[in-house]
Amino acid sequence: MRAISSGVRFASAISLALCIAGCGGGESAVADTAVAKESAHGSASSATDNAAPNGKSQHAAPVRLQRYTIDPAKVFVAGISSGGFAAVQMHVAHSATFKGAAIYAGGVYWCAGLGGAATALANCGGLTLPTNQASYNSTLVASETYLDAQSALGTIDSSTNLRGQTVYLWSGTQDEVVNPLEMGDLKSEYQHYGAKIHFDNAFPAAHGWESPDGELACGTLGSPYMVRCSANGATYDSVKTWLTMFIGPLKPRNGGKLSGSLLTFDQTEFGASPNLSMSSTGSVFVPKACAQGQQCGLVLALHGCLQQASLIGNRWVTEAGINEWADTNKVVVVYPDTVASSAPGPTNPNGCFDWWGYSNQYDPNYALKSGAQLSVLYAMVRRVTGRP
Repeated sequence: MRAISSGVRFASAISLALCIAGCGGGESAVADTAVAKESAHGSASSATDNAAPNGKSQHAAPVRLQRYTIDPAKVFVAGISSGGFAAVQMHVAHSATFKGAAIYAGGVYWCAGLGGAATALANCGGLTLPTNQASYNSTLVASETYLDAQSALGTIDSSTNLRGQTVYLWSGTQDEVVNPLEMGDLKSEYQHYGAKIHFDNAFPAAHGWESPDGELACGTLGSPYMVRCSANGATYDSVKTWLTMFIGPLKPRNGGKLSGSLLTFDQTEFGASPNLSMSSTGSVFVPKACAQGQQCGLVLALHGCLQQASLIGNRWVTEAGINEWADTNKVVVVYPDTVASSAPGPTNPNGCFDWWGYSNQYDPNYALKSGAQLSVLYAMVRRVTGRP
């Protein structure tokens, strides 16, 4: 594995700092001062004591992430933009654990290769051109070659696990941050490995996560990148679409006060640190039934750049629209969190999840099971599911 030169490091850092979208936002975002100061880190001492429902976490010390009774057939990963690329990495690297994935404005596995941030921006997403289109150069062939090689080496789970798994893809027609062609490549890649795919790619949406709770109109580009779209005159619900794919017919969405608890948990025990551009805390939503020991599903949900809690408060966690379905359908939702970082640590000023190797300044194994940030995320999954 080659190391990245100081010259490329510098160019990558400049490209990342100046990119219009920061690999996961849209236009450069200025934090809402009130929201930036709002605590997303309230929690309870357990899943049942003193935890506030409906996404309003309390101002208390973070708790230890707990183990729950998780059905191994109902473990999934979802993500948007940088979190979408990272979710693909998690899904492919740990395809024996994850049984499906929901990817919003992400791209093919190992999209950035070993080229660092500059290559990631130019080839995969985050760099908007003067034509108001996202920069894109297909890396599909290189991705599949690398995936096959790593599968054979055992540095990721066998690619045969992907056959028959369900995958949901979202790409807005007005996305200027991650080119829809990149998501088309991802569809081709998953088809190549035999996954079952539903691709929502006809909505006039800007870059963002689609949810009935999104605060922005479908075609609006900007922070917090949570959009709300319509289909046939009614508000669309993409989460309902992919959760139905994953676990079957759903009980109605809870549109009122949630019975489950939104907790803040300690990420440092899993290895999260500024060297990995990861926050000391993350969030977890625990339905009441799951806290009581009933068998549940699990979704690992990864935000995009410029969506970290220190910037937008708990809007990612509460506007994603996952908790409302999870509450009535017994699904634990883990929301890891990042922090923005800069030299002498990782150059990641927009709080992206690692999909080009920024961890520990440069991690050539970022897309493998041994990847620095992937290892932290998977340790959380192991805790919740009780996997060895």
